[in-house]
Amino acid sequence: MNRKQIKAFLKERLPLCVKTQSFPVLTAPNIPEKQQKNMSKNLSVKEEIISMCDTSLFGRGKNGIAFTEKAVYFKDTLGSPKVCCYDEDWIIGKDDAFDTFGITPSNTFFDNFALTDLIDELVRMSAEDDGETVKQISPETVPEPPANTAPEAAQPEEPGDADDEDDDEDDDDDDDGSLLFGLIDIALDVTEDPSR
Repeated sequence: MNRKQIKAFLKERLPLCVKTQSFPVLTAPNIPEKQQKNMSKNLSVKEEIISMCDTSLFGRGKNGIAFTEKAVYFKDTLGSPKVCCYDEDWIIGKDDAFDTFGITPSNTFFDNFALTDLIDELVRMSAEDDGETVKQISPETVPEPPANTAPEAAQPEEPGDADDEDDDEDDDDDDDGSLLFGLIDIALDVTEDPSR
């Protein structure tokens, strides 16, 4: 994809995907070197960042969204890094920012729908630049529901009848520890000196 074209596109459209002005959109070459290095490390970015929005406290590059020529990278405060390549992983009409990155409509930082539209357009640009066909779901490929589908009456559940996959007494295998570690990380961010 043409770097100049994607840079101009992201400079115009990415700010429309950010819900708050507290976290500015940065576009190369106006990305501070330390912040870009931290974002690359924390989001597992393998190439040069063209545009990004750092949503970490004090702009330390711990989480946010970053765009390169080939992919978009995302990491939420308590999540792990996620990557989506424009020409391999995203199908227009099927994929969206919620399913791919876990960005819900109530996300504090990003507009799920605007971000989905932005990535759809990047996929189109990437395919056109490479002379490829755009991968998208057409109305013909979406299966129609059966004609005679009446909703079944819901049966009230008896106490103790619920299908509980995690019905063991020990909760050692539950992953609540990541939430605790995320909160500790946030607390450490707040107490650290931002000038470092």
